[in-house]
Amino acid sequence: MSEVFELGPTRLRVVVATEEATVLEGELQPGGGSTWHPHTLEEETIVVVEGTLVVFDGEGHDVGAGDAHVLRRHVATRLRTRRRRSRASTSSARREGLSGSFRDLANGTPPDDAAKRAGLKFG
Repeated sequence: MSEVFELGPTRLRVVVATEEATVLEGELQPGGGSTWHPHTLEEETIVVVEGTLVVFDGEGHDVGAGDAHVLRRHVATRLRTRRRRSRASTSSARREGLSGSFRDLANGTPPDDAAKRAGLKFG
């Protein structure tokens, strides 16, 4: 059974976590998304399965169902849904990067500590 993380209007499920990569599936309610954050250890690829995500990374990109967008390393990004629910898959090149930080948050680790472990900087 895969791990599931409930983070306010965002629900994340670990699809695959191997030594080579982590794949998460996210379901974001209207207005859901992330705060500004750069990835310092890896790039992340977002594939939208349903709905539209707006990716801010210096520019605003509407990423619709069937489209992909790469979140570049060291570039601050933020994700948001539009008026309806969106589903997306995300992958990164490290097992404990993304899934480890969400596990930490679910277990009560302070957000700054969880982010540091994953090589993320929020703010």
